[in-house]
Amino acid sequence: MATVFSIKDPNPGAWFKFNEDDPESGEICIRAINQVKRSEIQKRCVKHKVEYKNGQRFEYDETNDEKFSEMLWDYVIVEWSKLEDDDGTTLVCNTETKLKLMLENVGFSQFVANCLTVLEELEEERVAKVSANLSKGQNGSGKSRPVKPVKS
Repeated sequence: MATVFSIKDPNPGAWFKFNEDDPESGEICIRAINQVKRSEIQKRCVKHKVEYKNGQRFEYDETNDEKFSEMLWDYVIVEWSKLEDDDGTTLVCNTETKLKLMLENVGFSQFVANCLTVLEELEEERVAKVSANLSKGQNGSGKSRPVKPVKS
């Protein structure tokens, strides 16, 4: 069986139920932030500044924290289903609602943080397995060997 790496959607996310014991419970799709997206967000939210005072040059970064949070949570929270407000109205999964819930609802933000921790742990396990397989090599001698010869 081939090893598959998605090129079209390399970071699709994973679904988490708010209540595993209730099949009708709402659920949310969360994805970890990858290096490409983190760099993109930083470029848009962090400005490098230079000031001169008394003949001294001072360099520092100025971060737009609101914009950073907005872009981060909008990316990390992919979608959700079966989430309602106090009146029973279905919550639309958009940037505005994601931000409101992350900034104002402690339970929601803690749940998302826990989901991200689970994703991080799963990724660490996956990397450890890959590293262990790479370090052993094909024949267990600790050396890698080619699977098949290169054609000339």
